[in-house]
Amino acid sequence: MKTRRLGGLTVSVSAACLILYPSNRLLSQQFSIGPQVVFGDYREVSADLHYRGTGAGATASVIWKKLGGEVTIAKIKYAPADDGTATQEFDARDYYVSGPVSAEVGFVNREADPEFEAQSLGAITAGARMAYLLGPGVHMDLNGGLLFGPRFSGGGKTGPLGAFVLGLGLTVDALHGRLQFTGDYDFQRITRKTDDGSGEMTVPIQQAVGRMGIAVTF
Repeated sequence: MKTRRLGGLTVSVSAACLILYPSNRLLSQQFSIGPQVVFGDYREVSADLHYRGTGAGATASVIWKKLGGEVTIAKIKYAPADDGTATQEFDARDYYVSGPVSAEVGFVNREADPEFEAQSLGAITAGARMAYLLGPGVHMDLNGGLLFGPRFSGGGKTGPLGAFVLGLGLTVDALHGRLQFTGDYDFQRITRKTDDGSGEMTVPIQQAVGRMGIAVTF
């Protein structure tokens, strides 16, 4: 995996073996790229610190023979929700890289601005992905895994099974597979623990992100 910083954005590249993707999708999709509209819900420590936001993003995927990879980038502007006690807006930039495989390895990174209004996060992901052909041109992906070695801007740690991510994706092909309508939902839950000198306390982080977009396939 290689990582470069370009104009403030972190771009990562990874590859993995493709095992469970349907054979007809391998033939029709080699490379796709497109924009997305993003919706987010972020909670930190408790539901009292509750934010909701919208933003824009982009996704790109590539499949070559039995190798595949996917990159998703999003920027969300979060505002305090009416049912919480948060008072300040912040921007979150999310980067996620994975291989569309049965055994999945990837990288996730979130940058918050202002930095300490919410927790910036970086972690390695490992889990599983399953792909289903629901009907002609309609594909569904399910994935889940753990976040390993997470690093937070405000410090803290998690246990071996204290951070996980779940996801659901839907793709509908159009124009003989050259155009795709995409929808994704990702959920992160991190049982973060900190110690300010008075004893260890649990300060969990939770984020749900939904994305809708279109992609052109080559």
